[in-house]
Amino acid sequence: MDYEQITYEQRGRVGLVTLNRPEKLNAWTDKMMREMRHAMDAACAEPTVGAIVVTGSGRAFCAGADISTFRAAAEAQDEGKSRGDSDATAPGSNWVSYLQELSKPTIAAVNGVAVGIGVTQILPMDIRIAADSARFGMFFVKMGLVPELASSALLPQMVGSARALEWCLTGRLIPAEEACSAGLVAEVVPAAGLLDRALALGEALSSNAAPSMVLIRRLLRENANKNDVVAVMRSEGEALNVAYSSWEHREAIAAFFEKRPADFSKKPA
Repeated sequence: MDYEQITYEQRGRVGLVTLNRPEKLNAWTDKMMREMRHAMDAACAEPTVGAIVVTGSGRAFCAGADISTFRAAAEAQDEGKSRGDSDATAPGSNWVSYLQELSKPTIAAVNGVAVGIGVTQILPMDIRIAADSARFGMFFVKMGLVPELASSALLPQMVGSARALEWCLTGRLIPAEEACSAGLVAEVVPAAGLLDRALALGEALSSNAAPSMVLIRRLLRENANKNDVVAVMRSEGEALNVAYSSWEHREAIAAFFEKRPADFSKKPA
């Protein structure tokens, strides 16, 4: 597929998705999200890809939704029509569950400003790292709107309710270091080294047991806010039973006794 608003390439064992509207600061559109999903599906279908990195071209990661979409939506409202993105068939309607259920882990490499949906679209990703020049903004209040893509749940889980409220009610730009100390991103690196760091992280994940990462991601997602520790341990036990019976677990044991690194890339057909 030829993409118009993103690029996709494989770098080693990492699928690299780049938002590619630099003249618009990579402003989000429905088409961009459709293309992202297509590229991620392709990465998941490729056996030699173990992780997916998402970044932006130019000086921004994503400056929110393309303002023309707001105008079209306002005109539709004036005509008594419903918003397209509230439709279950819209590209963003199940973006959160789509990312969370991907078979391969995702890494957001935030290279510049990320505001509005530029932030909320990466909250469901597994790991977020940022350039030291990156800035984050929950700009919805500035547009008379509210957070979306489950960010009203995901953001407080990451940074706490008090901080999430302050960020969302002020709509101010959050420096990368503050975002890191709050828990929104895992790491801040010099801008010149961001992509290399993200690709190295993707390579590291690609060396791990893929079925184990799927189970770990699911357990952490589903159990993060549960207070019933018995239920949590039950779900962990069920996942452990699956993991114990996997080829990857047997390979890890063999590698330990043979004093060699485990190689999860040679799973028998």
